[in-house]
Order: sequence, then structure tokens, then C-alpha cells
Amino acid sequence: MRRFYIFQVKNEYQELYKNHSKSLYHIFKYLYFLNRRDSDYGIELFNQLVQTIDKTKLNRKIFIKYHKERIYSKIKDIHVINDLYRDEISTLKIKNSYILLESNHNTSTFLKILSEGENNYFLCDFKNQDYFWLSDIKTLV
Repeated sequence: MRRFYIFQVKNEYQELYKNHSKSLYHIFKYLYFLNRRDSDYGIELFNQLVQTIDKTKLNRKIFIKYHKERIYSKIKDIHVINDLYRDEISTLKIKNSYILLESNHNTSTFLKILSEGENNYFLCDFKNQDYFWLSDIKTLV
């Protein structure tokens, strides 16, 4: 199971880190594993890098796109794709500061709709030490 934290990076930092994804990943990894005593510094750094996500707008966009599909359901704030033909089970939860995507595949159907909007999403899978810009994915489900 893959767990991706998806951050909407501010434009000025996207330009700065576009070709230095590894450095940006290490900053997010540092923030992910940060001790509580250093949380004030971590919050300040996080707020400098990350743009707030319009949670209501994105939830509505995803729901409108998929609500007639058999593979899609929404349970409270969690979007679910259960596609038996592609053997995909993915959940997506949108927060104000990040999006959490859990999938049994390396990619997800949800990435396609995310790529149609903003182009500054940065994905991190801290458990598998994987990271990439959503715009760098060549083919989406």
C-alpha cells in the first residue's frame, strides 16, 4: 500500500526546486519526522513552502467528475475508488495544507484529475522514500 502526501508548493519554490526534487523531498521528510519541541520552526518552514489548498473547491471538482462512475464513492470527506477491473483501491482525503492519497498501486486514478488543475503538486511517499512532481508523470490512469 502506497501512502502519498501531496503538497501544493508555492510558485516561487516550485521554480526553485523543479530540478532539485531531492532537496525538496528532504525538507518535507525533515518536517514529517520533526520533534514536537521544534514544531514552531517546522510550522513556519512548512507555511513558507506550501500553498493552502481550496478544500471545498477540490472536493466538489472530484465529486462532480466521478459521482456517476460505479468505481467511485464518497464517505464523509474521503473519496474512494474501488476499480475491480484495474485492481485499484485508492482513497483520497483533502486537508487544507496537504492531500493524503493511499493506493494499492504506484499511481491512482485520482492523480489524473489532480493533474488537470494545479501543476505544482509535489508527492512524497516517506515510507518508500519516493517523491516526484505530479507534472513529471508521463502517463496517468
